[in-house]
Amino acid sequence: MGDVAQAVGVSKTTISRYLHGEFGYMSPETKARIEAVISELGYRPNKMAQGLKATVSHLVGVTIADIGNPFSSLLLKGIQQECRARDVQLLVSDSNNRASFERANIESLLDAQVDGLIVNTVGDNDAWLTDYCSRRNHKPMVMLDRIVQPIVCDCVATDNHGAAFEMLDYLVDRGFEYVVLVMRPSDGISTRTMRREAVEQYFLDRGLRGEVLVYRADAADLSARLADVVGAHREERVCLFANNDESMRDVLEAMPSSTAGRVGVCAFADERWAKYSGVGITCLDQNPVEMGRAAARALVARAYDGYDGPYELKEMPARLCRFASTEC
Repeated sequence: MGDVAQAVGVSKTTISRYLHGEFGYMSPETKARIEAVISELGYRPNKMAQGLKATVSHLVGVTIADIGNPFSSLLLKGIQQECRARDVQLLVSDSNNRASFERANIESLLDAQVDGLIVNTVGDNDAWLTDYCSRRNHKPMVMLDRIVQPIVCDCVATDNHGAAFEMLDYLVDRGFEYVVLVMRPSDGISTRTMRREAVEQYFLDRGLRGEVLVYRADAADLSARLADVVGAHREERVCLFANNDESMRDVLEAMPSSTAGRVGVCAFADERWAKYSGVGITCLDQNPVEMGRAAARALVARAYDGYDGPYELKEMPARLCRFASTEC
């Protein structure tokens, strides 16, 4: 509060009155100056402490795009492991895949005086997150799995390009001639965009034939579209490459029975789920627990250890797990 008062050139009492909505004690010009300085400095009143000053709260805020996704629970497990080792507690919010909820979550976590943020973004929120990271004196933030490019804070993500190329190399070695990347719309989600770009680059650079099939989660025609693709390439060995766990489940549910045993399936997916799905689905396991740990370490370094070096993007390798789904 003192920094705000000094920057505006008024007393702390005036700032306190502004924060409590007592605008009758100041001119419109003063009110406008206070508002501008608060925005510039990124100042937030400590609602939880009720006026008691503390250097750190030992709280870290986490906002997750979809907490119902099993992948998200494993990210949280890794974050918790690392934070527990540092006696740091978590405040966790679910964005329910809505950018407006994500913004509200972050504002609430900042009001709770967290020492930093880990954001698994919903996508289509890049401008707001970039603006936050440009504020003076903002609390450190780490983006996890889904990121803004160019990076505006520390980021931890899968090496999507390297993983996609490794899977496609494996499929070529297995004799597949036509690969279909099956995915939901990108909707500003970096992982979907990067995986699509990697697969399309592989098609171009390596001469593998294939396509990208984009479908909406509520669409009822996925089964028919898959049947059309497989039917159009019945003389070739076809593999369906699901973009993530959700798309893998959608593909398995929608695959026409006539394709069973003659069409390959693979995915970016957790091995512990994939190996028990059908005959076992060949997958790229991203090790989300270790991703969560890496994100927490990056945040702890800035929030508690005084690190102020350049922002870094840590791309973590995925592990190729081979199962019977690509043995057809």
